[in-house]
Amino acid sequence: MGLLDKLFGDRRPDDYMTDDEKELRDYEENEYNGDSRIDENGYAEFIIAASYESKTGVSADGVVTEGTLRTGDRVEIVHNGAHAEFSEIAAIKFCGKDVSSVSEGSKAELWLKDTEKKQLRRNDIIKKIAKE
Repeated sequence: MGLLDKLFGDRRPDDYMTDDEKELRDYEENEYNGDSRIDENGYAEFIIAASYESKTGVSADGVVTEGTLRTGDRVEIVHNGAHAEFSEIAAIKFCGKDVSSVSEGSKAELWLKDTEKKQLRRNDIIKKIAKE
């Protein structure tokens, strides 16, 4: 704990805060809502870095670039901007562990139902199909 923290506690006067600290404080006080990132039926996107085939099925490794993907979500595989296939997420692995969902910024492995490895290519996009 530094001298300024001892003198001013958690809240330092604006004169001693960096622009980033001020921006973060304003965001937390005025805009942030703990549930704001949770969107049950919203848009989600995953970019494939690599795909693998094993005895248990086909997986796509990549990054969630937008939204949240969950096990059981219906997805569309898009290649070069054109629709390629529809599938469903059978399982999700994050850091080697099975999880039920992954959010924006997460590197994950998606296991897809009824999909063959040849249907997945590097830089293809997996888009969540909104529930109606």
